[in-house]
Amino acid sequence: MATASASAVARFATDAERSEWDARIAANPGGGEVWAGEEYLQVKRTQNGYRDLRVIVERAGRATIAVGVLAKRVPLLGSWWHLPAGPAGESAADMLEVAAAVSRLARSSGAFLLKIEPRLGRDVIPEIHAAGYRDAVRIIPNPSTILVDVSGTEEEVFARLGKKARNAVNRAGRDGIVVTRVDPTAEHSDALYRLLQETAEGRFVLRSEQYYREFWQSFARAGAGQMFLAHRDGALVAGAYAMALGEKTTYKDGASVRAKTAYGASHALQWEVIRWANERGATVHDLCGAPPSDRVDDREHPLFGVGQFKRSFSPQIIDYAGAFDLPLRPLAYRVWDVLGDRLARRASLAIRKDPYY
Repeated sequence: MATASASAVARFATDAERSEWDARIAANPGGGEVWAGEEYLQVKRTQNGYRDLRVIVERAGRATIAVGVLAKRVPLLGSWWHLPAGPAGESAADMLEVAAAVSRLARSSGAFLLKIEPRLGRDVIPEIHAAGYRDAVRIIPNPSTILVDVSGTEEEVFARLGKKARNAVNRAGRDGIVVTRVDPTAEHSDALYRLLQETAEGRFVLRSEQYYREFWQSFARAGAGQMFLAHRDGALVAGAYAMALGEKTTYKDGASVRAKTAYGASHALQWEVIRWANERGATVHDLCGAPPSDRVDDREHPLFGVGQFKRSFSPQIIDYAGAFDLPLRPLAYRVWDVLGDRLARRASLAIRKDPYY
């Protein structure tokens, strides 16, 4: 099935295209996003019950765009399509052209809603609104983030880090903090999850341990993920997990003990993640989440401390446009917007202890 216009055609990917999906995502403008890659789509299918679709948008005289889609059916309404961290495009106009082609394919496939989260700046929001999109609750966890340049030699990468980060990494080494790359075995996954629980207590809701373990192991099996643990005197003090697609890596999960007994452990841990990214040939490492740039000094923002830590590696915060809904069937969308979405979130949190459905 395909939909057409004078400028773009959206169709489902062929088996051959699906077999090289990550390479196609990596070839997108901006270098691609791991959230649209093979492993992430598969995890969301097995753990959250989505249909994981892969769409190709052909554009006259220009490169094709690969679009990862997560679809979920809603009784009586149809299905809604989410384009995690997408769709890609060289500009707002190009992104909207791709989204329009996908929206026609979605509507013809019975969808009542298309949700997009493009990796473009906030300056494009008026164009997105003008195209009929409405502001929506974000799903991908980095509406604002920090990107670290990890190209060049290891020495060059280290020299580009902020002075605070460099000092913390060096002190951690002097204090005997050792960071290792480990397989996400049941034992290691349990250890990292317990750290996440300690960090999350009273601050935010975690998904189930099974979700994290399956996520970490799935990416590791595909050679697209790595777990890191930091110890001091044999005791676990911090842990992290990172993902990779093409020339970009992404910091997925991280936590440390609350006791201030291992200064620099989190910096040393992130430095090892950056070294891993550099060794893979990555050019950009996404620290995945920060307060918006206009609230970076707001101590009341829940990500203030996280932002201070991450900005020690690279000071600039990138603000993406956000998440947007395009109603494809107005009546069904209104029912979903007024009632369905709220009920789905509450049910997911109550039944599966998962804030996302």
